[in-house]
Amino acid sequence: MKNKMICTLLTTVMVLSFAACGSQGNGAASAESTVTSEIGAEASTAESSAAEASAETTTKVSADAANGTSYEDNFAVPTEDATAFAKKIQDAVAAEDLDALADLVNYPVYVALGDGSVIETREDLIALGADKIFTPELKDSMANADLSELSPSMAGFTLYSTGDGPNITFNVQNGVLGISGINY
Repeated sequence: MKNKMICTLLTTVMVLSFAACGSQGNGAASAESTVTSEIGAEASTAESSAAEASAETTTKVSADAANGTSYEDNFAVPTEDATAFAKKIQDAVAAEDLDALADLVNYPVYVALGDGSVIETREDLIALGADKIFTPELKDSMANADLSELSPSMAGFTLYSTGDGPNITFNVQNGVLGISGINY
């Protein structure tokens, strides 16, 4: 139970951090008006780098939005959609298909291996290896998870079987469902 509380707390902090990234203070407009063209060019370069770094997530968001599956928040996700997404997670874990699981992730993702770390990209997740990700305990927990027990919270949806065993948390980021935490 303690691990679940820690996971939920960490996920909540991540979600709130992402939400805060898009807000600006009242002084932002006046500061922007004094930016020189040289600084503007540097900002443009930084924006290009950020755009390239998040191209995979953007592509995923665009593809899902094109399919009409854009959500405002976790509470706006229909039960059928949450259940279908959880089933995709179960199937990927059961098949030990790291590529399929990596495709279900909204990066960055928290992975609680060892002391836990935040994985920034799909390539970094795959580099961890299927043997580290698909532990017998995680496979058992996902196989026995009750999909009818899924309910939204600020942190998202938590897929697990019992007690304080391994779980996978998924939530809405940039309008789409994606895994935000893998906890052992």
